[in-house]
Amino acid sequence: MIQALIFDLDGTLANTEKLHFKAWREALLQNGVGEFFLEDFLRYVGTSNEKVANDYIQSDGLKKSQKELIIEKQTLYMNLIPEVELYTGAREILERFHGKLSLAVASSSHEKEVRAILETHDLISYFPVILGGDMVQKRKPDPEIYVTSAGLLGVEPRKCLAFEDSSPGLNAAKNAGMIAIAVPNEFTKEHDFTGADSIVDNLAKVDVQCVERLGTLKNL
Repeated sequence: MIQALIFDLDGTLANTEKLHFKAWREALLQNGVGEFFLEDFLRYVGTSNEKVANDYIQSDGLKKSQKELIIEKQTLYMNLIPEVELYTGAREILERFHGKLSLAVASSSHEKEVRAILETHDLISYFPVILGGDMVQKRKPDPEIYVTSAGLLGVEPRKCLAFEDSSPGLNAAKNAGMIAIAVPNEFTKEHDFTGADSIVDNLAKVDVQCVERLGTLKNL
C-alpha cells in the first residue's frame, strides 16, 4: 500500500510560474539580455534556476557567475512570494492525508523559496521532509531528489505517490520507481504525461479511494 505522498511545489501545490518568469525576466534584462519572453521561460518549467542561469550566461555572454545571477533572480522572487496563491485542492489534499500518510515536498526551487511559500500559507507543519533543488547534486528529471525524499521519510520509493505538473518532474518520480499523478496547469498542459499512472485537473480530485486504487493497481 502507499505509505507516502511527495509533492512538487511550483505549478503543483502553488501557482508560482508567472512570478518566477517575472523575476527571471527582470534579472536577465538588468544583465543585458535583450528580451525574455514567456515562451522562452516555458522551456524551463520543471527544470531549475541553475539551467536558466547557465543557458543565458553561455548564450548571451553575461558577465556574472551562475551563483551571482541566481542570487539576483532569487532576491527579486522572494519579494514576490506574498503574491503566491495555492492551486485548487492543495490545502484540501494535505488536510485529508496529514497524520495518515507521510508527506514531503521535493522541489526544484531552492529550499529558502520553498519554505517561504509554505510558511506564508501555514503549510510548513504538514511536511516532516522538505527538499529544495539546492539540496541535491542532480536536478529533475534526474530521480535523485525523489530517491532522497523517500529515504528521509523511511519509505521505499515504490510505496510513494508523487505529484507533478511537468514532464521533467514526472520523469524524475517515475525514474525513482514511484507511482505518479500528473496535475497539468496552464503552462504545462502540452507536456508529455504518457508515463503518469493517473492525470487529474486539480488535487481535490485525489481522495482516499484514488490513492488506494493506485496502490492496488501497482500490486504494492
